[in-house]
Amino acid sequence: MTVNEDLLVAFYEARRPLFRIYEPDRISVVLGAGRPEEGDIDLAATARDQVPVLKRRGGGGTVVLSPGQAVVALVTEVSSPFRNREYAREIAGWIIRALERVGIPGAEHRGISDLAIRERKILGSSIYRSKLVLFYQASLLVDLDTNMFSRYLRLPSRVPEYRQGRSHEEFCTTLVGEGHVLAVSDVLEALRSAVERELPRLL
Repeated sequence: MTVNEDLLVAFYEARRPLFRIYEPDRISVVLGAGRPEEGDIDLAATARDQVPVLKRRGGGGTVVLSPGQAVVALVTEVSSPFRNREYAREIAGWIIRALERVGIPGAEHRGISDLAIRERKILGSSIYRSKLVLFYQASLLVDLDTNMFSRYLRLPSRVPEYRQGRSHEEFCTTLVGEGHVLAVSDVLEALRSAVERELPRLL
């Protein structure tokens, strides 16, 4: 199964910008395009806990999705077949401003397309391109136990420089873990408002 593939299909039918922002209702592991299951995932753990292993279009590392996260998926036509890093950073900028509106300052761009607070990752993203079509997906860590990352994921072979050899738990943090008292629903609403406002203007 490919995550949010139906959103991409719907875009090709409607030919207008579409998005989906949601909290996952169960734990799953999602492979980036071209990533090997055996190298990225503890398959014995996922099998034991009956955690599904899914795929996604777009590159980037393998991730765990779970309740307590806010997932952003959007697809639109853009003016350039290139500029992937610029598009990713622009969308991440919307997320930074959305967080500021709910009282969460300090999120900054890190690596190619991450967001971090105090050098600890709170958001990772991926992009799939087909000519002028851009399909962006990201997961924002709001309120969850990050120990599950080491439970199901092996250490990745390629990491951003700012990770500096840290384990999953040392490298990642959550908005609640940073001291912000809020519900996932608050973050989802802020993200929806930001994407509704900004997506039609993304070129």
